[in-house]
Amino acid sequence: MYKARSLIALGENKSVPDILPSGNENVALKAVAVFARYVEEKTEEVLEELRDLAIEIEDEDVEGTDRDKDTVRVIAGTAFAIAGEVEEALETLGSDTEDLEAYVCPF
Repeated sequence: MYKARSLIALGENKSVPDILPSGNENVALKAVAVFARYVEEKTEEVLEELRDLAIEIEDEDVEGTDRDKDTVRVIAGTAFAIAGEVEEALETLGSDTEDLEAYVCPF
């Protein structure tokens, strides 16, 4: 996952799917893959996939640890902030503050 995040930071988003295991149901890995697509495409459709993942992690049957679920929240919140949806970003992060910088830092 760290290598994928590094590739995103370097602007090599298209390389991310190549390094992630295929068929993996881990929510954090899914979120990283979708975020890489969002950074590349910046479309509402890809942002909607992150919304779906943020909702999916509330289900106890989701594959992943609490840390994985927190990773999904941070990734989704980051994408929402990039999209200018600050309130949604803060809500996703579970914040009661208006200070987005306290919670979200792009990769």
